[in-house]
Amino acid sequence: MARITLFRHAKAEDPDLQTADPERVLASRGRRNAARIGHFIKEKGLLPDLVIVSTATRTRQTFERASADWPDIPVLFLDSIYEAGGTTVLAAIEAHAGDCERVMVIGHNPGLVVLLHNLVESPPSGVNMSYFPTSCVADIGFDVRYIRDIQPESGRLLSFIRVRELS
Repeated sequence: MARITLFRHAKAEDPDLQTADPERVLASRGRRNAARIGHFIKEKGLLPDLVIVSTATRTRQTFERASADWPDIPVLFLDSIYEAGGTTVLAAIEAHAGDCERVMVIGHNPGLVVLLHNLVESPPSGVNMSYFPTSCVADIGFDVRYIRDIQPESGRLLSFIRVRELS
């Protein structure tokens, strides 16, 4: 089963006039939450074959914190997914992870939430997929073996977790 895991970066410091948006760092809460979600990902067997990460500082730091106790997993940092739309994020997945069975993207909204809606055939009842806050993870499964074979709106939402829902 091919799987795409969408992971919105952890909470960043508030914007200010001295710091360009791509350079915003994680807030202390974000550093804690990234580590918590990373532990959840490992514990629940959601580790991917490849991680695609936006080059923004907050996404790179989210990856570093989340993956601290993961085994070595190939990672690709892409400028093209910084603040990209869902179509651009999917194109990056297809271009770089087509031969993978499992890929994770650590990126930004609104692109991730748009992509989530475009990949899932029908949301499970009671799940508001439009509320995709920082440190949120959505794991989508497809009835094909490789990422290259997925079709839009053919995925099933296997898990959807917001960091505040973790015990």
